[in-house]
Amino acid sequence: MLTLAALMLMQVVAPLPGPAAPAGDRALYADCVRAANEGVPGAIDAATRWLNASGGVPARHCLGLAYMGANRPADAARAFEDAARVAESKGDASAAELYGQAGNALLLAGQYARAEVVLNNALVLAAQQGKAKGELLIDRARAREAQGNSTGARADLEQAVTLAPNDAAGWLLLGALARREERLDDARPAIANALRLAPNDPDVQLEAGNMAAMDGDYAKARALWNAAVRAGRDTPAGKAADAALLRNPE
Repeated sequence: MLTLAALMLMQVVAPLPGPAAPAGDRALYADCVRAANEGVPGAIDAATRWLNASGGVPARHCLGLAYMGANRPADAARAFEDAARVAESKGDASAAELYGQAGNALLLAGQYARAEVVLNNALVLAAQQGKAKGELLIDRARAREAQGNSTGARADLEQAVTLAPNDAAGWLLLGALARREERLDDARPAIANALRLAPNDPDVQLEAGNMAAMDGDYAKARALWNAAVRAGRDTPAGKAADAALLRNPE
């Protein structure tokens, strides 16, 4: 599992293309996605050629993945959003998830206001009050908090953890927000849930250590920070944990 801070894009959005699609389209999509995910040189050009040859939603989606593989999230967001618009115009159920991927890419690009708009579109189209909608709410909470809207972020996260109670990211973000706002009675159970669900994730270990330090249990805090360093030494969480250990020696 990558750290919860790394926003992971789902690599296949069903039906892209569906079982009724020509075998050639399915093969093109599979090859294009594989090249995009592996960062194969020329993946962007190949996806663009397919799109220009009327590849439709699958080609647009694959182009977005190719841009992600090339670490160009802003371009990826445009391709995903383009795919979402086309899917929405056709009544394709994949539109909500495609808007969600566009929102994730915009978060990676630091375009938080635009990410919120796109994620709003995804939430309007999300058909069910379940895990998928909870994940979209978590993403919108990220966008809102990044813009200083902690009230909106908290509302999204409180709803998200009821819809996706086994998603550690929702509990982690909810607990971290509460801790920063010094609502410690709310922070403790949320962070405990995140640690229960993702005990080996360095982001969770870092935040649980921060919570323990605020409670004055520095032995527990150092143990958790050390675990975060071991789990992700080169990640932002691992580096923050290492800095916390230097500030709080035994």
